[in-house]
Amino acid sequence: MAIYEEMQSLLQELVDLVKQDEQYTAAVAHGAVSPDADTADAHRHRAIRIHELKRHFGLK
Repeated sequence: MAIYEEMQSLLQELVDLVKQDEQYTAAVAHGAVSPDADTADAHRHRAIRIHELKRHFGLK
């Protein structure tokens, strides 16, 4: 059961990160958020983690 729970947790993290990424990108595109150093750094960390999780699950 531990493997199932770990996979569920990782997949939920991936879904949450993708949602956050979409919201950030849309906000920047619509001018609601100005990408400064802090938001850009958070966005970069999010993108790295998304890439790691996608690779973990064999997704493109």
